[in-house]
Amino acid sequence: MHGVAVGLHTDHPTAARTFAVLALVQVVAGLALLFADGGRTRGLIAVVNGASVVGWILAKTVGIGFIDGLGTSEAVQATDLLCAILAALAVLFAVAPRMSAKLNLERLSATALAAILAVPAMVTAAGHDHGSATTEWPRPYFPGIGIDIDGVAGVSAEQEGRARQLVLDTQRDLMRWSDHRVAVDEGWISIGDERTGYEHFVNPMKLIDGKFLDATAPESIVYKVYGKTRILVSAMYMAKIGTGIEDAELIDYAGPLMQWHIHDNLCWKLGDDMRPFISGITDEGGKCPAGSRRANVQIPMVHVWVVPHPCGPFAAVEGPAEGQAAVPTDERVDICGAHSH
Repeated sequence: MHGVAVGLHTDHPTAARTFAVLALVQVVAGLALLFADGGRTRGLIAVVNGASVVGWILAKTVGIGFIDGLGTSEAVQATDLLCAILAALAVLFAVAPRMSAKLNLERLSATALAAILAVPAMVTAAGHDHGSATTEWPRPYFPGIGIDIDGVAGVSAEQEGRARQLVLDTQRDLMRWSDHRVAVDEGWISIGDERTGYEHFVNPMKLIDGKFLDATAPESIVYKVYGKTRILVSAMYMAKIGTGIEDAELIDYAGPLMQWHIHDNLCWKLGDDMRPFISGITDEGGKCPAGSRRANVQIPMVHVWVVPHPCGPFAAVEGPAEGQAAVPTDERVDICGAHSH
């Protein structure tokens, strides 16, 4: 459960690292007890889990000021309560094994006890609430836990419903192209940006098919590049050609949850195979390097991720590939690495 908490606190690196260390130490202490059931290992179990219980009490009453993300006290919730109960039981069985024997607790399978408490705790983690964060956006996105987009300020129930369904549809339908070679066989063409760490494949026919945010026909498919390996990570949907970035249909679809962007500063070259590829971006004067040409792409675009992302399911690829939005960078809700989100 502390491992799960790492993912729930990615917006606070210190808290995330704290939970990661605690999870590791608890696992190591448990393994030590399995192989050496003695006084020292039981003492280690008691200290580690006792510290976990004390930390939980402080976090829920006064906050832990030196850990960013835990500095403000929070209400007790199901996940952290069950986690604290498990830690307390670990302390009890470590320091008072005879007491547990008198209570016939040794007959209860440790695996069953852990499952009884841990499984519900991990399931309820999807609704774990950090107070004021309920109305803020963006939030970290973890497909395996759920789609945390509810309660965002300025988002209507209809907009939230459309956004959630788009994410679900994308998670389901994009898997068709988990192997990038399938996408290539079906008409998607790489734009040659793999050196950035991500590679976009675009299907020209999808740009003119009249479909809008259709998970069965994405205009672009994005892969994370690891050498010669391509891992499917996102769809990049594009609006109809001629649609403005501030078009009402785009803005109203998901309200403040989505940030549409364009790419009007890309420089293109022709490769040896006579296919165009992105060679970089324009300089401060808006010019491309010699041998390349600027492509002023005004088609609004938005990503929908199928893998975890710290800036939510509609995050842009940050850096030179994040494009330009209708609002200043510090107001964008699809990036978080460059400002306070």
